[in-house]
Amino acid sequence: MKQSLMLTLCAVSLAGCLNSPAGAEPCSAPDPALLRTTWQSFRTATLAGQPEQVARYYKFPVQLLPPMDGIKPMKITRPVFIKNYVELFQRGPADTEIAMLTAMKKTTGNEYIPQTKFDSAKCAFIGPTRIEDYNFVYDKKAGWQVDSLYYDNNDLELAKSSQLDR
Repeated sequence: MKQSLMLTLCAVSLAGCLNSPAGAEPCSAPDPALLRTTWQSFRTATLAGQPEQVARYYKFPVQLLPPMDGIKPMKITRPVFIKNYVELFQRGPADTEIAMLTAMKKTTGNEYIPQTKFDSAKCAFIGPTRIEDYNFVYDKKAGWQVDSLYYDNNDLELAKSSQLDR
């Protein structure tokens, strides 16, 4: 009887410790400089055109969002991203430069980064942070990653008709 009482008291005590704020990991927003550093590294990798390096900055499946509502976005998995990288992000099926690459070439690395609200209770940002045409989300383990991007309508139609999402 004493042993079961002791086990119960230990279990209650342990449960109390696990639920206490002192045992919880503190929740705080990451340093804003981290997103700027990620953006600059992502930009450099994108301009270098190396799919494996660029893929590190994406959260898969990534969505290619149309510029207008009402058109279904394309979802791209990591293997498809690597396989079709040139056609999706550099030179499209029509052998013209993809608008995303043209736009990236015009950036400086010091683009405006809007401040995104951080919800301490959920320990997460409220929505993505948009830099140029890229939507970044924050993950505690992976850091900042692109989860979606706005894709030029002409490029999107060419990509869909060429089945670059497969």
